[in-house]
Amino acid sequence: MHSTGCLLVLLHSFLGYSHILQGPQSAAVLLHSDALFNCTLSKPWVIMTWLLKGRTVLTVLSATGPVVTDPRFTSRNNTESNAFTTELIISNVSLQDSGVVMCDLQNNGTKEANLSVQVNGSLQITNHSLTVLQDHSTAIVCQASNWYPEPKITWMLNKTWADPQNYTTDSTLSTDFYDTTSTLRLAPSSDVTIVCVASIPALPEPQTTTVNLRVTAEHTKPSNDKTVLIAVTVTVSAVALIVLIIVGIVFCCKKRTSAKSSYQEEMRKVSQSRSPNGQNSKTPQIQGKNNLGFSAENISGNLEIHGSHDTGNTTAALEQVPDVIQTNNERHYPVNPKKIKQATVV
Repeated sequence: MHSTGCLLVLLHSFLGYSHILQGPQSAAVLLHSDALFNCTLSKPWVIMTWLLKGRTVLTVLSATGPVVTDPRFTSRNNTESNAFTTELIISNVSLQDSGVVMCDLQNNGTKEANLSVQVNGSLQITNHSLTVLQDHSTAIVCQASNWYPEPKITWMLNKTWADPQNYTTDSTLSTDFYDTTSTLRLAPSSDVTIVCVASIPALPEPQTTTVNLRVTAEHTKPSNDKTVLIAVTVTVSAVALIVLIIVGIVFCCKKRTSAKSSYQEEMRKVSQSRSPNGQNSKTPQIQGKNNLGFSAENISGNLEIHGSHDTGNTTAALEQVPDVIQTNNERHYPVNPKKIKQATVV
């Protein structure tokens, strides 16, 4: 048997038979990048082909080299003493290129690999507020949009991997892409750096987004500070207004009282400056005669004149006013205050 096997090998070598020493390896690449596949053949070989999803995309001849029919599919060759390696290059891959890649050594076998074209979309933490109360539970949401395939989401807290039991992940497939949402729940006691990590096989390094979560004590809530400040401001303003009103009222009352006192003082001075009989002491005394015995009982006028047209005589009757007596603050009356004098003029 041993001699028979050796004979077959020698016969294949003499007749030019070859085989595939190492076939291509599966690859995951990002959209619009290049995909590379290697196939190593033993010598001597005559012709080999590359197929993508069952379609021949490149033919390589040992005598003349590659026969290019599509510029997106080219090759590089490397020849060694006992082997020949051909490398298939697929440029600017698209999602439609995903599928089986085959190395076919004509009449001597094939080797297959899988091409996966992947897409890394956007990644962001969607929380609007990144300030929480100390030891209060909060939810941090990470959104991965337009990924293919479905990304794997994990979390890091202060450079330490978070427990998977503390977050949940949900994905939906929309047309050709996945939208994935992951929600992390935690109750931090101090500030923490949070990292959302998304990964797919085609990414050399996972895609990340980072936020800093600030933790505040409950009594330092900004809303409470504003409420207290407003209340204090309103109270102080009201007290100040009341004080100003009271001061204004007191000032007006004092001014009015002062004016009244000044007026009364002036009147008192004027009264003191008058004589006992009520006349101003500064006014010169008017000397005259006081008729203290005057009576208006029989007076009909200051003067009565009776005229007669027949006789031509005029008689004037005068009522005699009681004699005036000079007095110096003493009361003296005449003996007969009612004495009447009459005079007849011819």
